[in-house]
Amino acid sequence: MEKLTYDVAIIGYGPVGALLANMLGQDGISVLAVDRMADIYDKPRAINIDHEVMRALQAVGLANEIEPRTISHPGTDFIGMNDRLIKAFEPPVKPYPLYWSPNLMFIQPEFEPVLRKGAERFANVSVRLSTTFVEAMQDACGVDVLLEQDGKRDIVRARYVIGCDGGASPIRKQLGLTQESLDFDEWWTVIDAWQTKPTALPRRTTQYCLPTGPATYVVGPKTLRRWEIKLMPGETPDDFADNEHVRKRLSAYVDPDAIDLWRVATYRFHALVAHDWQVGRIFLAGDAAHQMPPFMAQGLCSGFRDAINLNWKLSGVLRGRYDEALLSTYEEERKPHIRQLVATAKNLGEIIGELDVDKARVRDQILGDELDSGKAITLRQRLIPDLTAGIIARSASGQPAVAAGTLFPQPEVQTAVHDCVLLDDIIGEEFAVIAKKGSVITLPNGSPHFGVHEVVPAGVVPREPDEFVDLTGTLAAWMDANGSIAVIVRPDKYVYGIATTEDELARMLRDLSAAVPAVSQEEKWPRERMVR
Repeated sequence: MEKLTYDVAIIGYGPVGALLANMLGQDGISVLAVDRMADIYDKPRAINIDHEVMRALQAVGLANEIEPRTISHPGTDFIGMNDRLIKAFEPPVKPYPLYWSPNLMFIQPEFEPVLRKGAERFANVSVRLSTTFVEAMQDACGVDVLLEQDGKRDIVRARYVIGCDGGASPIRKQLGLTQESLDFDEWWTVIDAWQTKPTALPRRTTQYCLPTGPATYVVGPKTLRRWEIKLMPGETPDDFADNEHVRKRLSAYVDPDAIDLWRVATYRFHALVAHDWQVGRIFLAGDAAHQMPPFMAQGLCSGFRDAINLNWKLSGVLRGRYDEALLSTYEEERKPHIRQLVATAKNLGEIIGELDVDKARVRDQILGDELDSGKAITLRQRLIPDLTAGIIARSASGQPAVAAGTLFPQPEVQTAVHDCVLLDDIIGEEFAVIAKKGSVITLPNGSPHFGVHEVVPAGVVPREPDEFVDLTGTLAAWMDANGSIAVIVRPDKYVYGIATTEDELARMLRDLSAAVPAVSQEEKWPRERMVR
């Protein structure tokens, strides 16, 4: 019997796998998503998403369904000894650079069903639950995936396999891939509870940087409240299986009688990055590729970034737009980004979790003085690194060019047919050149498919289909600040590069065409064999 055949098999149908299924499904890629669980886990784990995630949800038509289920992050206070404020992250003010609130709190059991329901819109996305991944065997053309369900085994074939199967990743283990440790290994207990009556609690997320009991307090949507408590010397994970011990530890931060415990889970917080993210046609994404302590609330966001990066490359290769060699830039781009982000999260964890009183006193002095003097970074998004490798423009010295690898702004715009629309919705999911009106744009032969759009000055009514006016001023201000006449934007909405002259724009377009050559021949993958 002929094997069922797909473009992509996604092993692990959590949030990262589900977003990837939506993105690939929207592009007409045939997908099989597999998960060992029968249903979505009914308790919260991740609690924060950011504007990059919302931008991706916007691209697949789910952002407007998700946003009402969230609240904007209220900001974070780091409280040191003697109640001194030693560090703070302030919430950004509108207009937001990507339109969406930069940080949003959500309830995961309400969030995941929207993703899975979204994937059901695509007949080319199939899902198998209660199904265990057993083994993957690859050759030059694809991967045979051995699966088991209800004691019965079968093999499906995919051109590519994505392991979104979590921190214990069976795929990573089968491939024999090791992980780099960034030297963070601590036991913490995460407690989710519903606030049931008025009680004194901070208005903002609060990091209790106290040697007597490091902890985190998080304000969630509705009345969801979260505490993350570091296990102290002498405590064990088993202690937190006793609700009385949990209530006693919580009493330092909240009246236990004012909350109803929903979930108590003890974890070893790690800082780990897989040494390799790709073996042939098999890729790792999300926790399978990296794990970080939660102090930046970027674990799930990072997994979504993996999916976003991998999606446009896989989709483009499978649709015959790009050469398969482009896929090697997935690890090249994402790994340095995640290593820097994991290191930042680790650093914050060390600030919060310091148990030595003398070291904590020195920490408070240094950080408190930085905050008081205005030298401290107070916008959390500034701690999110840019892309530094892969498909980005470079200066003569080989370093990333100005603005290359940064996130492209997304204002509300007016076009000839829309009074107000988000910019991403008109430039779509392809390479784009955004140029000031009147700039000469010459696309080289063999270049990837570009959309070309012109920014017309405020007060001018757009007349042509490719013209728009920036209604919020965020893009215009960004372009002016960089002295640019044009921007080249990647499909994932990272900036390839900015040009200050028409000659520079022409050179950048030639360089990009060399880095991402168009593929003109017919797709080699026999699409008539795809499961629809």
